[in-house]
Order: sequence, then structure tokens, then C-alpha cells
Amino acid sequence: MKKILFVGITAILISCQTPAVKESVSEVIVQGEAQGTTYTIKYIAEEYNGIKEEVDSLLQAVDQSMSTYLPSSDISRLNEGDTIEMDQLFQEVYIMSQKVNLATEGAFDPTIGPLIKAWGFDYANPQKMDSLLVRELLANSGFAQFEQLEHKLWRKNDQARINFNAVAQGYSVDIMAQLLDQKGIQQYYVELGGELKVKGKNKYGDWWIIGIDQPEGENLERKLAQRVSLKNSAMATSGNYRKFYEIDGKRYSHTLNPKTGYPAENNLLSATVITSDCGMADALATSFMVMGGEKSIAYLKQHPEIKAHLILAKEDGTYESFTTENMKANLLED
Repeated sequence: MKKILFVGITAILISCQTPAVKESVSEVIVQGEAQGTTYTIKYIAEEYNGIKEEVDSLLQAVDQSMSTYLPSSDISRLNEGDTIEMDQLFQEVYIMSQKVNLATEGAFDPTIGPLIKAWGFDYANPQKMDSLLVRELLANSGFAQFEQLEHKLWRKNDQARINFNAVAQGYSVDIMAQLLDQKGIQQYYVELGGELKVKGKNKYGDWWIIGIDQPEGENLERKLAQRVSLKNSAMATSGNYRKFYEIDGKRYSHTLNPKTGYPAENNLLSATVITSDCGMADALATSFMVMGGEKSIAYLKQHPEIKAHLILAKEDGTYESFTTENMKANLLED
């Protein structure tokens, strides 16, 4: 019997004003639903008629390209054996996924679709998992299972599957932000499912302030762990302490380790990443949840261009954090 518990790790927009209250300028708020969650856009400019319809159209295009829940989507047709003509959206995510897969030595891998489905992590009924089945499914994973010729993509293995759910929301934030850029909007906040991107300053003339939460107490109540000042960049957070699956009474992390085929088990509770692109931040945050604390810290020290804040569990049940040097300037004192 499968029980799914989703209480997501979120980044929270904090209204921030200096002690001397500033006058605000006009702010337009656009909200809606997409990809099983909600989105919020705030921008400082004259209101553009029809912008919500344009945003919704963009998000529908992402679904039609990459949603595993739509039987008619390109990714669903690919997974069922069709040769697809990759549109720009699909191709950009496919290429980015290959790059992150290579850079993280396989910690990020959207080709573990067969494992995701078998574990029941894609709203499917879970199979009875054992080491033999896991090894078999792992053998059907990897980018080598697919063949690409220019814009065409097809499976070489009938059991191969791709699943972009670990990066689609971050990428969707990027293309929503691109729409605002095209309209000449210089100040905005774009958020979808907790992944976000900002540009310029908020309506009070301050940099956008985002909150990161952490577990607290026996029931993992939400507690604000850190406030982050975000300047012309994107931020994504991935975490396991409130997002897990329960199968036959046992809890499993929602993050699968592409190397073992099993849910990731390590001391890393959440990873927040700041980069220029939200899709990249999303993919890296997921990668770190697979790597665990020690390997993630080592990776970040080798890649000083990446900003990150990690929350790790200690053996005594308390928590500690690691922040890259280049991100410390973004953290605000209480």
C-alpha cells in the first residue's frame, strides 16, 4: 500500500522594508496554476493586458513538450517508442540535462524514467522492488539508450524512459522570466513551485528577499532558517525532510540515486542553489541531494562559481549548515 506525503521545501518571498518605511511603486501580480502547483509573478511596470494568457500558453507548451502526465506530449510519445522532432523547449532541457549529468558524474540523470515509474515516484503504482529488478532497470537507463540526429530523438532500447520532472519547473521559471524580459520589464519576481528568478528590485526599491526554511522539532514543523537577498539571479531548493514516500510503512526519500537505483540516503536535508538560470539551479540542487553533504561540499569547492546553502543532519539529531563563500554576502542577519 503506497502512501504519498508531499510537504514541499519552499523558498518564501519576504516583504522587506527598511526601518524608515519607503513608499512603494506600482506592482502587478499575476498568479495561476501549472504543473501540479502554483505560480506567482510580480513585476514593477505598467500592467500588460493579456500577460497571464501568454504565461499560461507558455506553460501549456512546456507540458505539451515535456509532461509525462500527458499521453500526447512529446516526451510521452518518445517513451512509448515514437521518434520525435524536438522543439526548442525539449532540446534546451535535453542538452542542459546532458551537461549536468556529465558535470555531476551521473548524480543528475533524467533517463532513470524506468526506475522512477517502478518506485511509484511518478504517481504510478509501485512495484515490489528487489536488487534484481533494480539492476535490470538501471541497465535500461542512461543517455546511451537514446539516439539523436539533428532535432530528431528516439529510443534504442524499448524499455528506456526519460523524465524531466526534476528540472521542468526551474526551466519553466526561466522561460516565464524571458517573456518579461522581452516586454522590457526590468524589475520582477517569478516563482513556480518554490523555484524562482528575480531581476532588479522590489516595489520598495530593495533587493528581493527570499526565506529558506528548515526542519524543526519532532514533526518537522516549518521554521525560517535563513533570509537571502537575491540580485538578478535564480534560486532553487531541493529537500527530503518533508517530501517523501511511504510504502508499506517505510519512508523513502523522493530523490532517486541514479547510480544505485535506490532512494538517496545521506545526511543532506536540503540544498539551495543560486545561479543565473533556474533550470540549472534546479538540476544542481537535485544533484546535491543525491551526492549527500560531503560530496556536495567537495563539488562546490571545485566549482566556486556556484552559490549554495546546504542544511545537514548531525548524528545527535540537530542540524548544521554549509554556505559557499560567494553566497555569504547574500545571507541577511536576523
